[in-house]
Amino acid sequence: MKWVALLYTTVIVAIIILFEWPKMKQNPKIDKRAFISLLLIGLVLSMFNLPQVTGPSKWIEALFKPFGEFMEK
Repeated sequence: MKWVALLYTTVIVAIIILFEWPKMKQNPKIDKRAFISLLLIGLVLSMFNLPQVTGPSKWIEALFKPFGEFMEK
């Protein structure tokens, strides 16, 4: 994982929240939760090198490999 790319993605997500949140104030709470959760899902998926993964089984392996290494420790 490239830490610089993760940092840039986090900054972009923060900028999106800063610009869009004033417009979201009149929306209901469920819309605000959906907005935040979609941004967080995108941020988490950006941590993985998904374009280099060839198929569904490799995608699942790439997604859960860091968690497996964490659980073994």
